[in-house]
Amino acid sequence: MVITQTPFRIGFFGGGTDFPDFFNQSRGAVLGAAIDKYMYVTVNSLARFFEKRIRLSYAKLEYVNQPSQLENEIARRILETHPCLDENSFLDINTFADLPGASGVGSSSSFTVGMLNAIYALHGIYRLPELLAEEAIQIERGGELQKTGGWQDQVYAACGGFNKIIFSQNRFHIEPICLSYEKKRALESACMMFFIGGLRSSAEMQTQTFHENSKDHRNQRLEKLCEQVDDAFSILTNSHYTASEMIERFGKLLHYAWEVKRSIASHISNPHVDAVYAKALSAGAYGGKLCGAGGGGFLLLVAPPEKRPQITQALSEHKLLDIAFQEHGSRVIYSKSCHPQSVSAQLEPVLVT
Repeated sequence: MVITQTPFRIGFFGGGTDFPDFFNQSRGAVLGAAIDKYMYVTVNSLARFFEKRIRLSYAKLEYVNQPSQLENEIARRILETHPCLDENSFLDINTFADLPGASGVGSSSSFTVGMLNAIYALHGIYRLPELLAEEAIQIERGGELQKTGGWQDQVYAACGGFNKIIFSQNRFHIEPICLSYEKKRALESACMMFFIGGLRSSAEMQTQTFHENSKDHRNQRLEKLCEQVDDAFSILTNSHYTASEMIERFGKLLHYAWEVKRSIASHISNPHVDAVYAKALSAGAYGGKLCGAGGGGFLLLVAPPEKRPQITQALSEHKLLDIAFQEHGSRVIYSKSCHPQSVSAQLEPVLVT
């Protein structure tokens, strides 16, 4: 049996610029972080006692004999490209998550990366984080699936960290954001995530976004969002700012970025989201945005610590989630009957450059 733990992510700036249709013509960039909320995938290879050879448990329960019979497209694609069954084996796959799916935290990609990592570990293979990310991107965005979406979710799920990621010419480059311990803890404490409902399919939202307005209209705003990634990076890495000054500038820039993002297409926000966000601003938040493609899910805010009680009270009907940034990407947290060298390799830290 193998169990993997794969982080979800929050995106602060640049969402939408990580689409190949955009960054292969220009340059894409995002700034975000993996967080301490996870997708868990367990894969157990057992002796075959039943007629069916695969049991897959997620939001649904599937019993099938061949990978091609699975309804879950991602699991089907992974098992078709990574054969791990013989006629006498049974594969039991289960998923568990700290947060609901379709809420804007990259859950689909965390599942893809986590399952890939588990399948490799089952074979006693350690896979570098960057290679896990590349393979997850190929599974979700290429081949027969070609789900509409960007690349940042797979990179944060596989590699973790608080990073700026640059996309260009079908490649990505990770630039870790180095903050002092005090500034990092201050920024984490300034982040507030509220679950405001309205779960939705990211792929459907992104498809609608990329077809609602003209390409020129969309690209002008995406270019602005990309510029704001550089602005945010400069704020975070300016050693002359105190922690409170850094947070205020970062939060106000986040507000401006949300105004640009919501102008790309009409469905990115809605009256309910606007009303909740207005309450947060009135209570003292510097700025915020919806996580993911928009429409609902988690509202991410940046606020001064002294305003947290007022904001919490103003949004009391919504669940507040405390978060911390996570340095690790997907990793094996339990492995039985793996090659000893493979298990020890999973425990070694990986430096991403």
